[in-house]
Amino acid sequence: MAGKFSSKSLAFVALMAALGNVLSFLSMQLAPIAPSIPVGQGSVSLAFDLSHLTTFVAAIFGGPVVGGFTGLIGGFVAAFEFGFSKGNVITGIGLPIGKALTGVTAGLLFSRIGIFSRKYAPIIGTALSYIPEAIFTVFLFVYVLPPFLGMPVFVAQAVVTQIIVKAYVEMVVMGLILVGFMSNAGFVASCMAMFPGGRSLGDEAKKPESSG
Repeated sequence: MAGKFSSKSLAFVALMAALGNVLSFLSMQLAPIAPSIPVGQGSVSLAFDLSHLTTFVAAIFGGPVVGGFTGLIGGFVAAFEFGFSKGNVITGIGLPIGKALTGVTAGLLFSRIGIFSRKYAPIIGTALSYIPEAIFTVFLFVYVLPPFLGMPVFVAQAVVTQIIVKAYVEMVVMGLILVGFMSNAGFVASCMAMFPGGRSLGDEAKKPESSG
């Protein structure tokens, strides 16, 4: 999947990252869970966030580097909303890094799980791809945020548990959406055309779907 960058590839990253930020903004506005939770010297918030949908699309067709950059840049709106706007610099900086981890992991993983040959592989892929970001998020909330914000550790643990549960609901939802995307021949062909130098996905895309 991952060949050297062309101008089309860079345009694809820019488009996916921009769409990721738009999805992030819209989903957070339409599905807020806890707009502001005071914790010590700052606050955190919870909201539905579908920005990783474009991260996964970029990772599937562009590989780990493209997926990583898309996740990083596509996390800017979430970084502001969940971090900087709440006086929470750690989350503001850490959130795009976590999203980049998911993009890199997805790029490495999706090429190995038969994304086109197994109908529900995207759901498995999204769930597994989030694991490094989940670990990174737990590390930030349990070990970094408490001393930085004066937050009790038990509060941090409670908040991060809700974040991880929410995130896995999002992974399942985005996995189901990707199932639809990957079954659309026109969508697949358009994305593949952006990476002429990469490993062709044509052979895999033409394989008949299995029920697994």
